[in-house]
Amino acid sequence: METYGYPQRESRFQGPHELYFKNLSKRNKQIMEKNGNNRKLRVCVATCNRADYSKLAPIMFGIKTEPEFFELDVVVLGSHLIDDYGNTYRMIEQDDFDINTRLHTIVRGEDEAAMVESVGLALVKLPDVLNRLKPDIMIVHGDRFDALALATSAALMNIRILHIEGGEVSGTIDDSIRHAITKLAHYHVCCTRSAEQHLISMCEDHDRILLAGCPSYDKLLSAKNKDYMSIIRMWLGDDVKSKDYIVALQHPVTTDIKHSIKMFELTLDALISFNKRTLVLFPNIDAGSKEMVRVMRKKGIEHHPNFRAVKHVPFDQFIQLVAHAGCMIGNSSCGVREVGAFGTPVINLGTRQIGRETGENVLHVRDADTQDKILQALHLQFGKQYPCSKIYGDGNAVPRILKFLKSIDLQEPLQKKFCFPPVKENISQDIDHILETLSALAVDLGGTNLRVAIVSMKGEIVKKYTQFNPKTYEERINLILQMCVEAAAEAVKLNCRILGVGIGGGIIHQHELIHGSSFCAAELGHLVVSLDGPDCSCGSHGCIEAYASGMALQREAKKLHDEDLLLVEGMSVPKDEAVGALHLIQAAKLGNAKAQSILRTAGTALGLGVVNILHTMNPSLVILSGVLASHYIHIVKDIIRQQALSSVQDVDVVVSDLVDPALLGAASMVLDYTTRRIY
Repeated sequence: METYGYPQRESRFQGPHELYFKNLSKRNKQIMEKNGNNRKLRVCVATCNRADYSKLAPIMFGIKTEPEFFELDVVVLGSHLIDDYGNTYRMIEQDDFDINTRLHTIVRGEDEAAMVESVGLALVKLPDVLNRLKPDIMIVHGDRFDALALATSAALMNIRILHIEGGEVSGTIDDSIRHAITKLAHYHVCCTRSAEQHLISMCEDHDRILLAGCPSYDKLLSAKNKDYMSIIRMWLGDDVKSKDYIVALQHPVTTDIKHSIKMFELTLDALISFNKRTLVLFPNIDAGSKEMVRVMRKKGIEHHPNFRAVKHVPFDQFIQLVAHAGCMIGNSSCGVREVGAFGTPVINLGTRQIGRETGENVLHVRDADTQDKILQALHLQFGKQYPCSKIYGDGNAVPRILKFLKSIDLQEPLQKKFCFPPVKENISQDIDHILETLSALAVDLGGTNLRVAIVSMKGEIVKKYTQFNPKTYEERINLILQMCVEAAAEAVKLNCRILGVGIGGGIIHQHELIHGSSFCAAELGHLVVSLDGPDCSCGSHGCIEAYASGMALQREAKKLHDEDLLLVEGMSVPKDEAVGALHLIQAAKLGNAKAQSILRTAGTALGLGVVNILHTMNPSLVILSGVLASHYIHIVKDIIRQQALSSVQDVDVVVSDLVDPALLGAASMVLDYTTRRIY
């Protein structure tokens, strides 16, 4: 489905993903045999609050339906066990899950110190639980401080960690916690293509990343309750209609508590002024939540006739409430993630979710000094219906996750590996690496000679090989291969590590060599400058190379020589010497009109090609290299003046003063690419 960021469901795992899942079933069987046929995967799911349970519950139900593969242990901690936050552990029991362990880990205070102390308390209590349960893998969700304690404990106790919703970006301390858990986790389930790319950029192993979508979407997209009006009336009153109420859910921003409380106060003022029935959920347990509750009570929200203030709504009912709301307002991730599945308008307040991917249903109010901006946003959004957005899921996450869990090989080394990109000038402590020279093989296909060189990272030609250019294409290719093999063998003796082989011209943009999608960028010699020009070795005709290369000039020189039209007074060609481009140049200098005409045509073809490049790339500098460059430069400049747009005619055209520029340029294509820091 397009809105999910992927193709339609049937072709969702195209390319590498498709191949991965085709092979996964075979791999599962092999792994089951390797782990022991009767060995079930013992999975510990730890849930800390109402929000993460909505994501973990679908996975837990999936695990429970496959007892032949999995054993499920459920650990409950955090705000689940606090009365002020709804004692939400009860919904886990109502879902018929056995809670193996309840851990009271929250230190009350709802400030920064209490959050730190809560993490510490969890770290003290978790080792005994994990020693008793001995899970094969722990599933941890999201970016809460409780989850950081879980991941830290499991990692230090050598328990594999599967992290749900890694790689996402929100906009507060949650980002730091989420990415810290990513570094501790061994396996990753992400919800969007961008999150997957973020994980790869964070040097996580691509083979251990599953792009599955959000598990909560499995429930969202299948939730069809014809009796949703009874749920609306139960929470908001008998006189409320569908699409004529607001759901508000706002949490403190721990990196700027004072400002987030001010924003909450303005939000309540705007909602009071807007005068619509509103369901207000209490904030989470983060630092600052106590002050937000005080603001609610100061404004009399719990007793206001237009407001219903509640600590918790069961997820199944919450889905129906936001699906049929006229608007949702606040800074909960639910607003920018799940609510988009219904097309419900959302007003996202402040910076807490500023980095999230969102659908068109979300209107951001990043800051406000008065209630006016928020009130205006309510007038703009309330009652609209947007297209359903499925950025975060297509409803099939859980089957993918279960398949992924079955693919985990418990015999693989526990120590995770990071896929760091290559770094320039990496100083190795391996003596072989210290002594060897990073190098490239450069190939130059001249008209008379073929040349291959070993070129070092510093641009030094370590060794050069030259052979006469054979007559036929097949002979040339075979000779190039032979010369490259000989050079590679010699490189070993010279302690040079060959990184690749380079051939061709180049375009440099912002100090970087452009390679192209298939490493064929800057095939400048095969720009076509005439539809009826001479045949080219590439199989086409009218290419620059067919006019202006050394081989092209050699061909023309041989034609003149065969017709006794090449030699003029003062020239001679020994019988054992092949006629080449240099003889043509010599004849032109001595006044041979036909030779001069051939060089002028060749220079014109090159000039037209350069004009095409100027009109396409608009470079600031054109460098001609090779033995023919000095003979072409004046003609090329003339053609630019005659044919190019005035806006590019001032380009500098120069002849390279490098020794062997063709070889150095060819080598640079390899050396630049293999040592560039890329992801």
